[in-house]
Amino acid sequence: MNDARFALLPRDGLSAKDGRGWYTSEVGRGHSLPWPLPTTVRGALRAAWGHDVMAAEGITLSPDRWERDSERVALQRFIALRRGLGEPSFTRDHRMWPVPADAVRVLDANGEERVVSLQPRPGGAATLGPDEDAAREALWHPRREEGGKPLAPPLFWPEPRMMAWLRGAPDLLTPAPEAPSRRTDIHLAIDVATQAAQDSMLHSREVVEWLRAQRREAGRLLVEEWALGVACAWPELADGPPRGPVGLGGRRRLTDVERLDADLFAMPEGLAQTTRGLRLVLATPAEFRRGWLPDGLELESGTPPRYVGRLPGLAAPVVLRAALVPRPLDVSGWDMVRRRPRPTRRWVPAGAVYFFEKHCGEDFTADELRALWLASWGGGHAEALGQVLPGVWQPPLPHGQGA
Repeated sequence: MNDARFALLPRDGLSAKDGRGWYTSEVGRGHSLPWPLPTTVRGALRAAWGHDVMAAEGITLSPDRWERDSERVALQRFIALRRGLGEPSFTRDHRMWPVPADAVRVLDANGEERVVSLQPRPGGAATLGPDEDAAREALWHPRREEGGKPLAPPLFWPEPRMMAWLRGAPDLLTPAPEAPSRRTDIHLAIDVATQAAQDSMLHSREVVEWLRAQRREAGRLLVEEWALGVACAWPELADGPPRGPVGLGGRRRLTDVERLDADLFAMPEGLAQTTRGLRLVLATPAEFRRGWLPDGLELESGTPPRYVGRLPGLAAPVVLRAALVPRPLDVSGWDMVRRRPRPTRRWVPAGAVYFFEKHCGEDFTADELRALWLASWGGGHAEALGQVLPGVWQPPLPHGQGA
């Protein structure tokens, strides 16, 4: 088994199906997710691995053997990248991260956009849920320290902004929208007999464009290029990482492959530091057995009850203080071997934030934060699900201990 690291660069946009299906013949329009899911990328890599094996050995893989042997193709890292068109390589400065749920973009009273931090505090209104869960009701609720009308968040933050947020030194100015743009492709078919368009074959398709004009500088148009940075386990049967273009997403759009350095996935210097509280931001969607509640946490009776457990790579038990979890992702797929839908899965979206304190009341150490960098949490490890970014958090001191 080899470790392979490379960037995937779609050359003519990308369409990734969402949960609404792909019924273009009925509604005349195909929707696309704003960013592909890890499962979509892993499926494309398994297909590319099978093609490389057949080319190298001069054989034809049966569907069952293809599925069985390619199961060892496992995603280990899954990061968005962005650079100026023409730059020679990707570096850590090109990394893009999902916007954390504890950051709110608002329009203040002066009509200016700002970023406001959500700070969990004890107490708050009760929630309406399908069950009775006293420990969930006892979780701390987020408070905004500044008012303003909430606005839709961008999809990504660049590396410097995200690392500053994790270190607790946020840049509160509103960033420019950080996401690939979209276009709509119109498709039609010409009837050979009449040389006219067939009404039933006219439809449109959303395509995420991975090249975007950024600005004009000194009369020159600056274009940014987006990519997917992946690290994966690559079985030996294939001769190295994917050769040539890879088919990715709907219609298997051609995608270039560019090798990456291992340093691109490393933790930046200065992020790991001692902290009294811990924030964990999901860098990729997570699959937990109990929905929003992370695996490894169990109910501890008391007044109030609370969730206590362990985090990946940490020995000391922790207490869950707050959870900022956006609307879940319902993910469906298609079984290419058995020609039928796969069971639907429900994920916690990337950008969700969980807040912890140690059960013993001690601080988290810098070494513990290093152990958590892109650690996998929950299920779906072969799909790079549940990878986390650690950050500092200063929880309120118990009554009477304030400065």
